[in-house]
Amino acid sequence: PAEDVVELDFSMQRPRHLLSPAFLSFTIDANLATDPRFLTFLGSSKLRTLARGLSPAYLRFGGTKTDFLIFDPKKEPTFEERSYWQHQVNQDICTSGSIPSDVEKRLQLEWPFQEELILREQYQGKFKNSTYSRSSVDMLYTFANCSGLDLIFGLNALLRTSDLHWNNSNARLLLDYCSSKGYQMSWELGNEPNSFLKKSGVYIDGFQLGTDFIELRKLLGKSTFKKAKLYGPDISQLRGKSYNLLRSFLKAGGGVLDAVTWHHYYLDGRIATKEDFLNPDVLDTFILNAEKVFQIVKETRPGKKVWLGETSSAYGGGAPSLSNTFAAGFMWLDKLGLSARMGIEVVMRQVLFGAGNYQLVDKNFEPLPDYWLSLLFKKLVGTKVLMANVQGPDKNKLRIYLHCANIDHPRYKEGDLTLYVLNLHNVTQHLKLPYYLFNKEVDKYLIKPSGPDGLLSKSVQLNGQILKMVDDHTLPALTEKTLRPGRSLGLPPFSYGFFVIKNAKVAVCV
Repeated sequence: PAEDVVELDFSMQRPRHLLSPAFLSFTIDANLATDPRFLTFLGSSKLRTLARGLSPAYLRFGGTKTDFLIFDPKKEPTFEERSYWQHQVNQDICTSGSIPSDVEKRLQLEWPFQEELILREQYQGKFKNSTYSRSSVDMLYTFANCSGLDLIFGLNALLRTSDLHWNNSNARLLLDYCSSKGYQMSWELGNEPNSFLKKSGVYIDGFQLGTDFIELRKLLGKSTFKKAKLYGPDISQLRGKSYNLLRSFLKAGGGVLDAVTWHHYYLDGRIATKEDFLNPDVLDTFILNAEKVFQIVKETRPGKKVWLGETSSAYGGGAPSLSNTFAAGFMWLDKLGLSARMGIEVVMRQVLFGAGNYQLVDKNFEPLPDYWLSLLFKKLVGTKVLMANVQGPDKNKLRIYLHCANIDHPRYKEGDLTLYVLNLHNVTQHLKLPYYLFNKEVDKYLIKPSGPDGLLSKSVQLNGQILKMVDDHTLPALTEKTLRPGRSLGLPPFSYGFFVIKNAKVAVCV
């Protein structure tokens, strides 16, 4: 048959987990500050409009370059940064502030060369220190603040004394500056400490790192950041030695953390294939990784929150012509669903904008498929996580997730449900709701690729309408298609979408 009918089973006695309203969050990679001129991109009003669409969210400024950036309060702003700030004089920086167009054009022309440089450094694993100025910090903070985002700033953990203790003098300079400006933000220390040896020739064990975090917490306590949150250790690729590092770190310093952060990528961007992106067995590898993290946290710091501090489809900047296409949405939506179901409180997508192929917004500030998917998720999915199952064989190609609906959406109210589904079958799947929801009206939001490139398309349609910005300050309406009560919910082959069940009157969602 060209179509399958599938019965769904919902379990809604109590929520499995409660997520942060900022559950779907994102990052700006610290490598954007390799040459601070390019931080001026964050002055783009179009980029801010897109970021604001995904608020409330955390904005993490982190990544490998975190540990090769040094704050220099005496450093002068670049010409581009100066032009930006001069352009803002006597204006409300959040409503008016944009980059002068000649500066933006020049930066966009030069960006491909800078991007090549960043990626080369990444592939070769040879990193040089760079400095950033007060203006760079202002740029980042203004972008977060004007976009309704909470900034998390990664501090350099590779600044060390001769006996390998963390040297906090540069962090103190930065904290003093941020305090003087009245900035509110959270902090991290270091990025992927399990690969310090490979990237810098310095080995820091878990106990030492734990001690460093305790020292940072004390430092925050002596500043205006007494109540600031602290996250870490941002460990990656959990295998063998990494587990031991995480365990000993949490034993030593886990007490000062507000959440435990780890990183996850499915694949190596240089060798990933389209088949990998559509393979349910690849998607399932995430579960095993997450379970191991939860196990270590439970053994060492029971009750501590777990966050996915950085994540995307493929590491090394993503997979060319895959990580920035419709096909990447299967990994992204599935990871959001699994993370929610397993109780990961926040998931930070690498990156909103920047070098590589896994960004949500391209170099011309045009939103890519995963941006639209993220926007729909934000608008439709609530923070209470429920359970849904598919009855019958071959379940792992039809992946379904259930939450209470987001009642901030004007169409939905308490008691409504949001079901999101990805279909990796090559035939249409017809989903039958449980009998007690048969007579409910359902809003369908079906996402399919647009144009001749099929699954490798960089543009998408929602219920047949191509999604694009109205103008630099306006996102399009995300219009539902209302289904008659009693109809099965059709999901074409290799597509994903959301179904909001209205007037479901589910008690746990009230």
